[in-house]
Amino acid sequence: MDSQAGAVRAALTISWVSIAWSACGGAASIGSGLLAGSLSLVGSGASVFIDLASSAVLVWRFRRHDESPGAERVAHVVAATALLALSAGLAVASVVRLATGAAPDASAASFAVACASAVVLPAIAVRKYQVAPRVPSPALRVDAHITVVGAATALLALAGLGLTEAGVGSADAVAAMVIAAGAGALGARELRHR
Repeated sequence: MDSQAGAVRAALTISWVSIAWSACGGAASIGSGLLAGSLSLVGSGASVFIDLASSAVLVWRFRRHDESPGAERVAHVVAATALLALSAGLAVASVVRLATGAAPDASAASFAVACASAVVLPAIAVRKYQVAPRVPSPALRVDAHITVVGAATALLALAGLGLTEAGVGSADAVAAMVIAAGAGALGARELRHR
């Protein structure tokens, strides 16, 4: 029983850490992405905010661990649906960006924000993956997937910004399309397997 209580505490802790990082990192990514005109960086920030929402649902779920067995299912559906919403939004925005030919104007701040997310988010995801089977919580595992998508979006944003600076104007939008495809595939798979 003590090990189960410890697992729930660990799940709550990593969910709160994820919320804290997501609030700061997501705002910074979206802000610097809007300033730079980087769709992939805005997408990275959006995925981090989706991670925040998913983690907030998990805090609710873990606080109700013994009271409501349905809380796990709700948390799982919310997390998977959030991935699908991110995918759809990024896909539409990428198509518009490719059609208009607009390219971002990367700044040092946009590179720094993407680098920070690329370093911090994998560590958070690893911890979520470690804790999820101990609780057990498929919803926390899906939340870890969302965190991985956030880390991947940060890496793709870096690649898109770097290639755009090197003269490949469509790189940012293509990077956002790759992010959309990955997030959509993960979200659909999790909804099928819930």
